[in-house]
Amino acid sequence: MTHRERVWAALRGEPVDRAPVSFWGHFYHRESSARDLVDATVEHQREYGWDWVKLNPRKHYHVEPWGVTYRYSGRAAEKPVLESWPVHQPGDWAAVTERPADRGALAEQLEAVALMRRELPEDVPLIETVFTPLAVLGEMVEEPGELRLHMKTQPHGVRGALEAVTATYERFVKLVLAAGADGIYLATTDWASRNLMGPEDYREWARPFDLRILAAAAGAPFNVLHVCKRRNLLFELADYPVSAFSWDATDPTNPTLADGLSRLPGAVMGGISQDEALREAAPDRSLAEFQRGMQQTGGRRWLVGPGCSIPPAVPAANLKALSAAVASVRAGDGGTTGS
Repeated sequence: MTHRERVWAALRGEPVDRAPVSFWGHFYHRESSARDLVDATVEHQREYGWDWVKLNPRKHYHVEPWGVTYRYSGRAAEKPVLESWPVHQPGDWAAVTERPADRGALAEQLEAVALMRRELPEDVPLIETVFTPLAVLGEMVEEPGELRLHMKTQPHGVRGALEAVTATYERFVKLVLAAGADGIYLATTDWASRNLMGPEDYREWARPFDLRILAAAAGAPFNVLHVCKRRNLLFELADYPVSAFSWDATDPTNPTLADGLSRLPGAVMGGISQDEALREAAPDRSLAEFQRGMQQTGGRRWLVGPGCSIPPAVPAANLKALSAAVASVRAGDGGTTGS
């Protein structure tokens, strides 16, 4: 099967020759321009032969239109440091207005998507990272607790900001697809976790805006919902109109891959621990997690990947061992075979 045939079959729950696989992470020293990000991402895909590419922009591209800035050290493994943000007091939400979807950092991402589509093999699907509107607002304050407080003390201001951000990204998503992406990877960051919000609050403050972003991407064949963090709200979002659901299935507070297959209508993505197994010096634990995923899924409706973005310090040998292991194991005839 080609990469695209394999991914599309996995999304539809059809037989595959083997499970599709991909990993992604930040290139902190190579993500400050479209050209650098594309070059780093293409090199990564070529080195490992990933079946699809999830374009992984710098973590704050989505809030730069509203004045968020970070300071980079220039070192490959060092995260950038927050320098400035727009909301310091509740009244500041009034200044969070709709922004052009084709200017500044958003235009840079559209350029990156177009460049990626031209430089990737035609049979490698491409998806672009987009963040939920509430996650975007969460980057406009110094720490998430401030946004939670403002939801109570300044609800009209926060809702107005959510509306502005949603309208901006509804237009951006359509431009992303026009630039050549096969779908979006919609990430909730901290917000769809019981550590920060319960299901009722998420339904009130996030769900309507999430669904508007996904409606803007309707018709794309490869839309993914990524539900971040521990104690996640995955099953509360099971009716979101996406082809695949991504989460950290190795965290004991989250559903397993088998749980996901039994309750989610789409494919499941993940299964390899990005913060633990992948960072070990040897690939043994990562390979054991892959085998456990095969046992739980039979290799059907499963896209092998990390539970979240992988750290720069992950040894290349672990990724190569996983790529080789996935290529050597033929998918079963389907269904889960145990947990």
